[in-house]
Amino acid sequence: MGDKMTYRKAVAVLMPLSLLAVAQEPQPGAEPAPEAPAAAEEIDWKAEEDAVLREAAARGITPDRKAAAVAMANAQHNGYLPDVDEHVISHSKLFSVSGGDSLRMGAIASRADDLYAQVCKLLQLEKKHKHLISIRLLGKSTDRPSLNPIRTRINIIDGQPNFQVRIYPGGGIDLDRMDKAIITMILYEYVLRDLDPGAYPDDIGLPGWLVAGLQQAVLWKNGRAERRVYQQLFQRAEMLSPEEMISVAEPEKLDAASRQVYEVSCGVLLMSLIDREGGIDQLKNLLENAATADGTPVETITEHFHELGVDSSLLNKWWAIELAHLALPRAAEAMAPLETEKMLQEALTIMYFDPETEVPRPVSLDDAYALVELPNWRRLIQPAIARLVSLSHTCFPGYRSIVTEYCRVIGQLADGAHPDEVQSSLGPLQELRRAYYSAAIRGRDYLDWFEITFTGQERGRSFDSYLETMQLLRREHPGPDTAMSRYLDDIEALYGQKEGAPLPDSLRKAARQNRNAKKKK
Repeated sequence: MGDKMTYRKAVAVLMPLSLLAVAQEPQPGAEPAPEAPAAAEEIDWKAEEDAVLREAAARGITPDRKAAAVAMANAQHNGYLPDVDEHVISHSKLFSVSGGDSLRMGAIASRADDLYAQVCKLLQLEKKHKHLISIRLLGKSTDRPSLNPIRTRINIIDGQPNFQVRIYPGGGIDLDRMDKAIITMILYEYVLRDLDPGAYPDDIGLPGWLVAGLQQAVLWKNGRAERRVYQQLFQRAEMLSPEEMISVAEPEKLDAASRQVYEVSCGVLLMSLIDREGGIDQLKNLLENAATADGTPVETITEHFHELGVDSSLLNKWWAIELAHLALPRAAEAMAPLETEKMLQEALTIMYFDPETEVPRPVSLDDAYALVELPNWRRLIQPAIARLVSLSHTCFPGYRSIVTEYCRVIGQLADGAHPDEVQSSLGPLQELRRAYYSAAIRGRDYLDWFEITFTGQERGRSFDSYLETMQLLRREHPGPDTAMSRYLDDIEALYGQKEGAPLPDSLRKAARQNRNAKKKK
């Protein structure tokens, strides 16, 4: 019986993921495996295995090799697996890519190596590994797109982990999802590298917050993260605490917006832990024990970051400080005109808490008379001035003189200038802002119109795709043949004619019909 199990393992090692899925129970919420060719569905794998046993006994051939040969031959015959020699080993020798043309496999191997280098740099790891990560392309780019095109899996075979990334390229490869899958496997390989096979848990898995956090941290350190997502998260009035966020049991079932908030929050948390004194070493210890940890995410973090055992609120503070830092616009990052106007309006607004009504009331610095009536108004405008100074570094260049002038005028009011004098200076600034805002909108609209109308073959792909789609729809569905539809078609044909060109045939025909109808009357 033991020998028979060995043969089954040999067959399972080389059998493609799509064939293995036939013998497994589908996971809740998972996409069914793609349909296999008719020939593959007729294969009786039990009969194939029995044939291997009989053949091995009769000829004295090593059963493992024979079983592997049968599995490989059947898989290749049915189009699931390329020839054994058609694969690419990455420069780091950590990744084996198979299933595509040499150019595509080489590009994926190079990209995977770059991600590996970034993870090692972020966590200060040595570039060494024990196990191979297999990346296989299943199918062609012309295939029907899969609902789950990037899949990861870890098999334990003879006490050793086997890391797999399966890519269904139908409709094109989603590079972001592929990068996340590769980073996930790099993390698992590091965690399970030195773990005793006898200590493997029944269900191998790392906390979702840890995997998502590392993915986001790599994107941020590589300059590929979108700062505006962090800024929007920072500006949200209501949101879950870090403890609640990392305790989400099944983040893959969240909707798209919630999933983005979850991933960004996990990234902020991981980077806040890295930025602690000695945080890298503590985080590596956490990673090495994460696969076998039994406690909650907060308990796991507290076990390795001992400061949290003294003050549990420190995690919230670390997270909030890190998020504020990441959301802060960089000095070299200039805002668009419309975004600058919005940020300027927010900077010029202070919230005054009225003790009589106990309701916060917005007061604009554009109104000097209303401002000086507030008690302690000089103290209230100090944060606003600080916001204006910060905005002057990142605003749209054309707005910089406006923001600077606001700082000067409000500073004069704080130094004792009369409100009449200050208001006379604020009025022209408001007019200039309105004019600049209108000009920014007109400029944006004109550039859009110019791109659509005059750039010819240099038009954006989205607009060209729109025109091609409309033409295709008209060929397949010409629409109703009514007087109104004919009139609209004639107008469109006339609009598209160059100056001095003769009328289109449809318009000449319509004109003749109109003249004939008038003569009959």
